[in-house]
Amino acid sequence: MMLQISDEAVGALRQIGTLRIRGVEADGEIELEIEEATEPVADDVVVERDGVEVYLDPVAANALEDQVLGIHAHDDHFHFSFDDQAG
Repeated sequence: MMLQISDEAVGALRQIGTLRIRGVEADGEIELEIEEATEPVADDVVVERDGVEVYLDPVAANALEDQVLGIHAHDDHFHFSFDDQAG
């Protein structure tokens, strides 16, 4: 499986542009860092839906393979969520 992008996140990504999600291992946990990106880095996994893209480094791709990315507009900023895929 692979990270999925929710309907709402597609709309938000059209506003904010392409994102790259990086996984950083710390104390046995994986912390996710989200940053704007223009192109994937070597070894990145590219997730595409309806013309928007999200780049995942290998650690993030593995950690998020069964998740759905949600991005929710909130006034002048966005909230990011990761939820389990249905089924």
